[in-house]
Amino acid sequence: CAHWPFETPSCAILRPVIFARMRVAAWRRSWLAPVARYAKLLIGSSRGTREVMAHLADVEVAAAFRMRKIVAEPRPLLTAFDQEAWARAFRYPRQDPREVLDTFRAVRDSNLRILRSLSAAQKRRVGMHEEYGPIRLDQLAAHLAEHDLNHLNQIRQNLRSLASRQ
Repeated sequence: CAHWPFETPSCAILRPVIFARMRVAAWRRSWLAPVARYAKLLIGSSRGTREVMAHLADVEVAAAFRMRKIVAEPRPLLTAFDQEAWARAFRYPRQDPREVLDTFRAVRDSNLRILRSLSAAQKRRVGMHEEYGPIRLDQLAAHLAEHDLNHLNQIRQNLRSLASRQ
């Protein structure tokens, strides 16, 4: 269930639990509250943490495009992207963590405004991911929440390690 939680029978059993945990408000808190606490450490963070932050910001940008396609188009094709190519092309290790965080926050806030404005029926609209098949908008949001939490744990571990060395 860690990558695309709605594709296997065992994940279908977990779906109600995942949705209960991953409401949009929790999605926002899962990232912004801990990041605010760790902001000073993030600026001097390790290369690995900066790369994870840049990855999360780019995933949010990709999600913004996918969400908008699902809302506006009937069963749109949702293209995949090569995460490693993006990391190389956009030089993740060299990105300024403040700018990455600003990008993430701005795009996340925009995505949340859109999600909050939609009806339940709109949130059940479907896009066709080229690798994973059909996915509803509410499933995409839940997947992103789980993705955030997985990487947030990675960032927390990196930051704790950094803090213990200072």
